Amino acid sequence: MHRPILLAAILALAACGKPPAPPPAGPPDVQVLALVAEDVPLAPTYVGRTTPDRSVELRARVTGILLERPYKEGEPVKEGDLLFRIDPREFQAAVDSAKAKLAQTEAQVVKTAADLKRTEPLAKAGAASQADLDAAVAASLEANADRDAARASLVKAELDLSFTVIKAPFAGLVSKSTADPGTLISPNLGVLATIDRVDPISVEFTVSEAELVRWRAEITAGRMRNPGTDHLLLKARLVDGSELPETGRLAFRDVRIKPETGTALINATFPNPEGRLRAGQFIRVTVTGATGVGYVLVPQAAVLQTPAGANVYVVDKDGKAEARKVVMGSWFGDRWEVREGLKPGDQLIVDGLQRVRPGLPVKATPWQAPRPDDRTTGRPDDQTPPPAKP
Repeated sequence: MHRPILLAAILALAACGKPPAPPPAGPPDVQVLALVAEDVPLAPTYVGRTTPDRSVELRARVTGILLERPYKEGEPVKEGDLLFRIDPREFQAAVDSAKAKLAQTEAQVVKTAADLKRTEPLAKAGAASQADLDAAVAASLEANADRDAARASLVKAELDLSFTVIKAPFAGLVSKSTADPGTLISPNLGVLATIDRVDPISVEFTVSEAELVRWRAEITAGRMRNPGTDHLLLKARLVDGSELPETGRLAFRDVRIKPETGTALINATFPNPEGRLRAGQFIRVTVTGATGVGYVLVPQAAVLQTPAGANVYVVDKDGKAEARKVVMGSWFGDRWEVREGLKPGDQLIVDGLQRVRPGLPVKATPWQAPRPDDRTTGRPDDQTPPPAKP
């Protein structure tokens, strides 16, 4: 009879010791960034290859024995420096002979002119025949023609003599020579050496047709300010990561798109006073000066990548989370351009995304960007960004 009473008392005590049920969970805490339109400097980077600003193949223009080659192969030379000297004695003799021949013809010109001067009045007076006058005129004309031919021969002989000396047409670097002193060289021998001007030095790189079309569309739409080719500056970075202190400028853009590659060739020039750049090097070229207008930039942490594309969450006017599909553009430091899907004034959720559900309320507080020394993730400057969708 006491057992049921005891059991009831135990159950009552157990019920009194049960903890109360937890209150329902509130909206998740998230941090949001109020988006604004920004003007950002545009600085696309390309891989370029250095080429000489000028390059000349040095060839012999006369045949003879190479007497000397005073330059040091691969070393800089100044404009006008002697590079090759061919034995000039044969050519000097030809010049002397041409001078003597010219002197003979000039003397003959004087003689025939005097004969013609004497014959003309005699022919008028009937003391000389017409045939004598014609012969005197012909002799004078022939003497003048011989003098002109002798002058031309002298000019050619002097040119040949001058060709025995090959000098640097400009300051630059001279390659290894194909002939040593004592070699019989001639125009048929081919290239003796090549001289390259490397200060300034040219850099060639290519830009895709799609990028050129996009730039034109951006300028037309007012999303890009282009200061003009003359105001675009270039910076060069070597393979070891070091940056050249000199600034380059655009010099030439090919008027055609190569159908094989779908790219246009761009040429720029860089001062190279210390010779740090040699022809054939690969470098990274960054073009600066253009400005993007009204760009919306978001932190990388706010973008969720899915097989269907990129997504973000924003807080709508009712304080609820709203999912948005977005189209991403280029990287700017550690931020990503959003080309479609967001607009200035949107409240972008950056932190707390793992607790967000579409359509449910959230508790939003302003997002605080991490200090540079607190960031453990980010895209290095030289890392290729994800491709921008058209």
